[in-house]
Amino acid sequence: MSESDERRIVMPTQNVHETDQPPREPIHIIGVGGSATRGLACFLRSLGHAVTGSDQDPDCRSNLEDHGVTFHEGHSACHLADDVRIVVHTRAIRPSNPELLEARKRPEVKIYTYSEYLGLISERMPTIAVAGTHGKTSTTACLFSVFQSADRDPSMIVGGEVVQIQAGWHQGTGTEFLVEACEFDKAFLDLKPKAAIITNVDLDHPEIYKDLESVRQTFREFLANLEDGSWVVCPVEVKKALKVDDRLRWRTFGVENNADLQLKESDSVAGSSKVLWRWTDGREFTATLHVPGAHTRSNASAVVAMSEVLNLSFEDIARGLESYRGVCRRFEKREVLPGIEWIEDYAHHPEEVRATVETAREVYPNQRIHALFQPHQATRLSAFRKGFAEELSRADQVTLLPIFSVREELDQFPRDLVDQLAAEIRQMGKECQVTDFENAVSELPKHLQSGDVLISIGAGNVYQVGNLVRENQRSQVTP
Repeated sequence: MSESDERRIVMPTQNVHETDQPPREPIHIIGVGGSATRGLACFLRSLGHAVTGSDQDPDCRSNLEDHGVTFHEGHSACHLADDVRIVVHTRAIRPSNPELLEARKRPEVKIYTYSEYLGLISERMPTIAVAGTHGKTSTTACLFSVFQSADRDPSMIVGGEVVQIQAGWHQGTGTEFLVEACEFDKAFLDLKPKAAIITNVDLDHPEIYKDLESVRQTFREFLANLEDGSWVVCPVEVKKALKVDDRLRWRTFGVENNADLQLKESDSVAGSSKVLWRWTDGREFTATLHVPGAHTRSNASAVVAMSEVLNLSFEDIARGLESYRGVCRRFEKREVLPGIEWIEDYAHHPEEVRATVETAREVYPNQRIHALFQPHQATRLSAFRKGFAEELSRADQVTLLPIFSVREELDQFPRDLVDQLAAEIRQMGKECQVTDFENAVSELPKHLQSGDVLISIGAGNVYQVGNLVRENQRSQVTP
């Protein structure tokens, strides 16, 4: 077998695109409003399944219905049609959910979590899973852009909206399936990928993992799902920390001299970067990225390494990287206030906040930066408060919103967690105020000057502040 043949992912004998299968079974998704489950619903509908879904948040209705998915607001047993044969639910759905209880009464209904159902797809399509504490969505989207440039047209599901296709899913004509592999609650252990990228391994989800070593152990279990000889791409330090054996084939990336693919240098101007990579055999590769940030260049390194071992041409890789335009709410520029650079970012961990603020400094080196931060989960804020304070203090001014909490009981935590964070930021010499949504909408514009940069940071609904500020601005100028 040639090296080229060895580098191809082996395609299984059956995949979800086959047309000679019996009619698709009706599927109901509980918690369909999430970005990932919404993508799965639309993906399954595109394959011919009758798909229904329910969620407390009605904002996703129009998007789902535009793709032929029937949406139900709220949760009720009556939302399960008589012909439903598969129920998929997120891990956030409680066992007492009436639709889940109804599904369990029906012996003909198969019940899966979201990750379990992705696992079924990964068994039927050659899957490249992108794992890591940070950067999963962006790296998957970047890999998708490269595959598209190479005319591989893969299918994809990620937990965010890819700018180039304005969706978090794609049903491709190719054989590969690109998927974001999330370590929360060990969900990615349900996947059966043929190859994997690990962007980094860090401590997050403190309600699940007690320390960094427990996170690393779960990643080792994830790698155990790969067949012997599968490709794994990861940073040099991750391979070392995971203490892996030679059962798998590895490509490391990073700025270190001992990386298989070394990010040698980059020249960044006005949000774009010209990047030079070098392999250990002396080969060099240059490409231009139009999404800013050191973390983006690291994600791109992972994509270049994976694309090369899968035998994509340098021309296709370069074209795909240059075409990549990022993911919504990942350093996304918005038109909110005249004269203000308003950036929306999904960062919800200290390392992600650091990357976001550093990127703002890179793109806007001489401008004042104001961070609007909404903590995501009291558990996370309690565990990483000092880290959040240190990274947010990189901004010139900070405004804090109340905690966006899901899957936890807020009364189990101190009521003044946000105030404690504010006090630490002030101790670091930075101006910091604590406010609510209503006051943020009315007061933030008063604190901003022409030329300022406002970074709206968080994984919750902090983006709504920008929406409301923009609406207020328009109403004031409308005659």
